[in-house]
Amino acid sequence: MTAPAGPPHLRAPDRRRGGPELAALRRILPLLHVDRGRAVIAVLCGTLALGSAVGLAAASAWLIARASEMPPVMHLGVAVVAVRALGISRGVFRYLERLSSHEVALRGVVDLRTNVYRILAGGHPEATAGMRRGDVLARVGADVDAVGDVVVRALIPTAVAVVVSAGTVALVAAFSPAAAAILALALLVAGIGAPTLAALAARRSELAGVQARADVAAASMLILDGATELRVSGRLAGAVADLRRAEARVAAAQDAAA
Repeated sequence: MTAPAGPPHLRAPDRRRGGPELAALRRILPLLHVDRGRAVIAVLCGTLALGSAVGLAAASAWLIARASEMPPVMHLGVAVVAVRALGISRGVFRYLERLSSHEVALRGVVDLRTNVYRILAGGHPEATAGMRRGDVLARVGADVDAVGDVVVRALIPTAVAVVVSAGTVALVAAFSPAAAAILALALLVAGIGAPTLAALAARRSELAGVQARADVAAASMLILDGATELRVSGRLAGAVADLRRAEARVAAAQDAAA
C-alpha cells in the first residue's frame, strides 16, 4: 500500500513528468505575496549597482588608455572623479540592493510558511498522515527557505541583468551599431547559455538530494525523540549510521551537480 502523495505544494519532484518544477514554481510563487513596490526598489538598486560596475569598468579603461598618451592632467579630471564616484556608488547601491531584496524574500518566506500551514490545516489529513515527520519538517523548513532564495538569487538578479544589458546595448549602439550587435549576441549567449547549464545542475542536485534531505530530517527526529529507547535496544549506533549515510548522499548530490 502506497502512502498518499501529499498536497501539491508539498510534493517531491516527480521524475516521470516533464518539467514539473517550473509548473510547481508558478503555483507556489503567488503564496509568497511579494510586495511589488519593494521588489521594484530592489531591482532599481540592483540596476544602479550593476550599472555603476559597468560604468566603472568603462571609465577606468578609458582613463588608463588616455593616460598612456600623457595628456595634460586637467584633461583627465572628469574621468578621475567619475571613477571615484562610480566606485563608491557601486558599493552603496549593492548594499541597498541586498537589504531590499532580502527584505522582500524574508517577508515572502514568512507569508509562504503561514500559507503552507494554513493549507495543511485546512486540507485532507490523510494527505500528510502517510508522510514521515522528517518529510513534513523538510517541506515546511528547508524547502520553504529554498523558495525564498529564488527571489534573491534568481528573479531579482534576472530583472537587473535584463535592464542593465538593454541599457548597455542601447548606449553602445549610439556610438557603434556593429559593436552593439556583437555585444547583444554575447549577452544572449552569456545570459541564456550559462543560466541554462546552472538550472540543469540545480535540477539534478534537487532531484538527487530531495529524498536524502528528507532521510536526514527523519533520522534526526528519530534520534532526538527516541534516543533513550534506541540506546536501551542497542539500535542507537545504527540510527546514527543511517543519519551519516543520508548526509553523505546529500553531499554526493551537491558534488555531482557542481
